Amino acid sequence: MGKQTAIHEQVLNTQSTDELMDLYADWAAHYDQDVSDTWGYSGPNRTLFWLRRYLEPEGARVLDAGCGTGLVGVSLSQGGYKYIDGIDYSTAMLAEAVKKNVYQQLQQMNMNAALPIDAGTYDGVTCVGTFTSAHVEPEALYELIRVTRLGGIVCCTVREEYWQETHFPEVLNQIEASGRAALKQLCEEPYVHSEESTCKMVVLEVTQAT
Repeated sequence: MGKQTAIHEQVLNTQSTDELMDLYADWAAHYDQDVSDTWGYSGPNRTLFWLRRYLEPEGARVLDAGCGTGLVGVSLSQGGYKYIDGIDYSTAMLAEAVKKNVYQQLQQMNMNAALPIDAGTYDGVTCVGTFTSAHVEPEALYELIRVTRLGGIVCCTVREEYWQETHFPEVLNQIEASGRAALKQLCEEPYVHSEESTCKMVVLEVTQAT
């Protein structure tokens, strides 16, 4: 493992959501500079690459789930997606996301609970940097699929340690077996270059309406 800053080590080792939110409140103002300029965080751009492969930008409505400060929203906007909503649990991070001026709506939501969003609302859903450490449980993937229309695309990163240490692979297998979604892509991608970490890129097509 390469270089990590102290606050990132704390984030990766948090034991509760409250502790995580406190850390993000302190980090929000400097987050973009740290992860993009200092670390070389490639998650947003690699997610854009895969989303564009399966979902045309024109007219597509996309949910950026766990949007943080809006780095993914900026990438999506630069890639041609113009109808972007974002959700996150951290109000401090959402306050930074507002400044990006790329979201139609930004709302605070708990991704470990049922989302107050109608089924089939979005053409695509991205979830980048959220399936990691103490952030979001693997079962959140069910809700991301539910709010995506039939034939829509769910594109998410899963940090390698999280993939190995949680039951995310089992949840993914259950979703495929149930016919809810088809796995279009599962590959390894660079994640944070300064720490030499990788993630799984998971791309699903919704095959069963809910």
